[in-house]
Amino acid sequence: MKLNWNTKYTTIAAYCLIVIFISILFVVLIFKYEFFAAKLSWLMGVLAPIIIGLVVAYILNPLMMFFENKLFGKIRDQKVVLKDPKAENADKLIAKKTRFRKKLARALAIIVTYIVIFALLTALCVAVLPNVAQSIVDLTQQMPQYISNLEKYLQDLFKNNPSISMFVSEEFSELSNILMKVTEYIEPMATDIIGTVSSGLFGMIASVFVALKNVLVGFIIAIYLLIGKERLLAQARKTFFALFKNDNCQRALAVGAKTHNIFTTYINSNLLDAFIIFAAMMVGTTLMGIPYATLVSVVCGVTNLIPFFGPFIGAIPCAVLIILVDPIKVVWFALFVLVLQQLDGNLIKPLLFGESTGLPAIWVLVSILVCGGLFGMVGMLLGVPVFAVIYLLFAEFVSTKLKKKHLPTDTDKFHDISMYNKEYAEPEESAAE
Repeated sequence: MKLNWNTKYTTIAAYCLIVIFISILFVVLIFKYEFFAAKLSWLMGVLAPIIIGLVVAYILNPLMMFFENKLFGKIRDQKVVLKDPKAENADKLIAKKTRFRKKLARALAIIVTYIVIFALLTALCVAVLPNVAQSIVDLTQQMPQYISNLEKYLQDLFKNNPSISMFVSEEFSELSNILMKVTEYIEPMATDIIGTVSSGLFGMIASVFVALKNVLVGFIIAIYLLIGKERLLAQARKTFFALFKNDNCQRALAVGAKTHNIFTTYINSNLLDAFIIFAAMMVGTTLMGIPYATLVSVVCGVTNLIPFFGPFIGAIPCAVLIILVDPIKVVWFALFVLVLQQLDGNLIKPLLFGESTGLPAIWVLVSILVCGGLFGMVGMLLGVPVFAVIYLLFAEFVSTKLKKKHLPTDTDKFHDISMYNKEYAEPEESAAE
């Protein structure tokens, strides 16, 4: 017996089943949140090397392509000439040698990229990290002396104003008492922590080795991804076109290309900008004799990765540190940071970023606040390109809807709403009148 399916009702039934399934899944997720969170954490641990590999490959791809095009482009693009062009398998031999040249150029580019990256990381670790670590150690040891010196400096500064001098003395006495209480509270805890660390030493070592293993495997996975990225992308497109309609595939690929362009430009430009700020801070603070110049430069360079709020997040604690050590030099530090940030915002960033995001300033601020609140530091770093993609998609959606209604897509046309009502009234409304 053959059943005659009604397409309309079958579609309605399928949508109902999907809605019911999603609702059940949502309810189960709420009441079994801890279970799903534990499983998600386990899954992320398993996928950690793959995620690291994808991130590393995505970041290193522009540098690899630069080396491949500039250094090994002749090897890749050189025309293959056979000794006997009329041989039976001439076409196959030419294709084989062409593929070999492309693979050789790609392999050499990957090797050079990894050498450059590891050399930069090694130089950074050797030149910067020891100084930063020593600065932190010295800072913790000298902190009580710095507070005492600052108190004496402020008292001398306001000695002609007894009320302010007394206020400063009382506040610093309170600060000293707080530091003493914190020290007394931490001392017994330190003993317990040392004992806990000693007993859990093997666990800590195991965790460190797992993290190093994930990073190492991630870098290895990145090599395979960089070698076969064209084929992997072609396979993904092939699968996509097999499963979905051509129009949807074309639209998704166009969105993917724009998203890739936004993220690539933003990440690379942001990293380069942070390095420029770090180098400029290092040179400037060293020449001015700013205390803890390396630590201050690292903090300002890293926090500069965060748009809008980054310079303030880095400069304020550094200024507080400088005040404790040498109050006079904080003025020079503040002026230097102000000038550097003006140069960065008006000259360096426009040259590096260009129109990479196309996101208005208000949405940059919103993206940092929202994504930072939801996802912490990662959200603050990547919130801007994510919002830029959402903004782009929504703008295209609005433009498509306006075109269907035969309305202008230029925002300036909508400033004067009275002109819009007269000039662009829909035909249906005119006919009804």
